[in-house]
Amino acid sequence: MRRLLPLAFLACALPLAAQQVVPAPAADALDCEACPLLALVPPGNFQLGSAPDAAELDPATGESPPVAISLARPFYVSSREITVAEFRRYVEATGADPTPGCRVWLDGQWVQEPERSWRDPGFALPPADDEPVVCVNWDDAHAYADWLARESGRRYRLPSEAEWEYVARGGTSFPRFWGERDSQEGVALSLACDHANVYDSSAVDAYHLPWPNARCSDRAVALAPVAQYQPNAFGVYDIIGNVREWVMDCYTASHAGRPDDGRAWTWQGGCERKVVRGGSWASRPRDARAPARGSEAAALRQSDLGFRVVRDYE
Repeated sequence: MRRLLPLAFLACALPLAAQQVVPAPAADALDCEACPLLALVPPGNFQLGSAPDAAELDPATGESPPVAISLARPFYVSSREITVAEFRRYVEATGADPTPGCRVWLDGQWVQEPERSWRDPGFALPPADDEPVVCVNWDDAHAYADWLARESGRRYRLPSEAEWEYVARGGTSFPRFWGERDSQEGVALSLACDHANVYDSSAVDAYHLPWPNARCSDRAVALAPVAQYQPNAFGVYDIIGNVREWVMDCYTASHAGRPDDGRAWTWQGGCERKVVRGGSWASRPRDARAPARGSEAAALRQSDLGFRVVRDYE
């Protein structure tokens, strides 16, 4: 087991809202044999959401106006999306195998397929162990995090929406950690494919999705193995693209009124719709940004929807 607390890294942590320089990421850490690799995220301040005049703003999702968030403590995040192999280990240990039934892209639309599941999400090839697990709903993801907590004795959970966006920005104020404007939908050549698996030129012929694609090739028609693209400054891979990711929060029509300390926004009794973040292999460029928000029914299983976990700093 690796030592988890690089104090020098924490000492370098700076408020991140006004500048683009961040400390070098700490080495990945591992809590237990079954646990995913973790990256240590420093504390800091940032603006959650988008300014009203942001170029790619989607007003319907409530990403504007932005709100100031202050994260006073560091935390750990899985540096990669949870993989098929990691999820299989949980299923074999607990017997909690999600029931079949998953929405897949078929004949120009998302279709509920009763036989599809995380074991066979309907792509041309069976899922590889190092691909992100998909066709898991919010409860599946939450149960996996609870299992990690039992296995490790640590506080694992899904990220809050604020924590997720803070990680996705990678210490910048940009909508994409690799640059401010180079991956907008109108650009002639996008840099997205060096950093993310999104709907790109390599996927157009296969899927013919009815929205714009990134002007580049990421070499993946659908899912890509985790950690194939460049990480952000926190050492986190695929935080934009590959699969959309469940977070802890209930979905709300705006950020107004949410906790300003980064906690998840939930309420007693739960909620039917949860926030999803990050875009996927099927996402148009506008939806593959740090501040872009989406929501899905908590019971949904879909072939572009997975998750990652965080672990509280202790």
